[in-house]
Amino acid sequence: MAEIRVPKLNTNDSAYVLLEWLVADGAPVRGDDVVASVETSKTVEELVSGHDGILVQLVPAGADCTPGQPIAHVTPQTAQPPALPAPAPPAPAPPAPVSGGPPALQAPATGSGDALPSEVPLITAPAQALMDELGIDPARVRALPVKVVRRADVERLAAAGAPPPPAVAPTVASTSAGADGEAAVGGSVRGLSGNQRAVGRTVSLSHQTIPAAYTAIKVDVGKATAAARDLTKRLRKLVGLPDLLIAAVARLHQDFPLCFATLMDEGTAAVPDAPNVGVTIDLGTGLYVPVIRDAHGKGIEEIAGELAGFRRAAQRGEFRQEQFDGGNIVVTLHHDRDIVMAVPIVFPGQACALALTSPQREGERTVAVIGLAYDHRLVNGRDAVLFLQALKEALEAASFEGP
Repeated sequence: MAEIRVPKLNTNDSAYVLLEWLVADGAPVRGDDVVASVETSKTVEELVSGHDGILVQLVPAGADCTPGQPIAHVTPQTAQPPALPAPAPPAPAPPAPVSGGPPALQAPATGSGDALPSEVPLITAPAQALMDELGIDPARVRALPVKVVRRADVERLAAAGAPPPPAVAPTVASTSAGADGEAAVGGSVRGLSGNQRAVGRTVSLSHQTIPAAYTAIKVDVGKATAAARDLTKRLRKLVGLPDLLIAAVARLHQDFPLCFATLMDEGTAAVPDAPNVGVTIDLGTGLYVPVIRDAHGKGIEEIAGELAGFRRAAQRGEFRQEQFDGGNIVVTLHHDRDIVMAVPIVFPGQACALALTSPQREGERTVAVIGLAYDHRLVNGRDAVLFLQALKEALEAASFEGP
């Protein structure tokens, strides 16, 4: 019996991903047959059998593997392949959900009347671990338009979250738990909304996984606010400084691609074809981050229309899940007049988040502060400054005709 081991494919990685098996378990192979593909941080490598016989897989597709690790046996065709362990007995059926609670997750049916999708993506071990940790619905992961689901893909889904349920009255008790777990006299216990719990998960994941830095720039927005007023009159549609900023951010996609990228691993970044700009909507009933897709190809009128539609959806509780998916940069809006600076979080799976404060008078000028939080693994300080300076020039020039 011969072993197929993972070779050392580069000097940068201590582990790879077994992307897929090209020969079925128990199938005959020849010595020059390609049997599996392994993904490194740089490329995808094919592994050959090296021996004639029957292939016995030891590692499932989508799992991590390390250099030197056996991933399969090749047994002579005249010999019986080694006995595999008996399958574990099926897990007992989950109990019926308690009334008012979330339904239990169901495994996909495989009976004669149910067809599985023709192409189910492979889920890497780090991605599966994060799915289990965060309780991500497997159906949402399987719906991703990728062949291999990585941890970064799960981070993006976790950041997008799901539309929050209707607001419910907070749970109030006569006492609240103190720091030592005992009840504190005279306090109360309040339940957090589904929206706030989703925000909490996103913030925690961001702080745990992203080494973020922050830079801010002061911008003279006098011309931009005047241009917004003129556009409002001409288009008969409310146009504000946020609409102009979103348009300016989108137009920098080609010049600063890493500001819109996703870190795949320590040596690889995925750069999107188009800027999909998320924007925060917070009307006091919850924080939402819907996405303006392909924003570089949209004019101010279309961007303003979408942003107005987002505000209406927030007021009426009419957001749909697809409106939150696909963002690759975020603009956070801070409308209160006395706010002079805000530090946004970087959404997991993204590289940058911008914060816009409300315009304020400063002598003869009207100024606003734009802050940029950025994943320092993708963007360096000098790049952040150049990005902010490009935004400053665009807003101070106030040229926003056409897409």
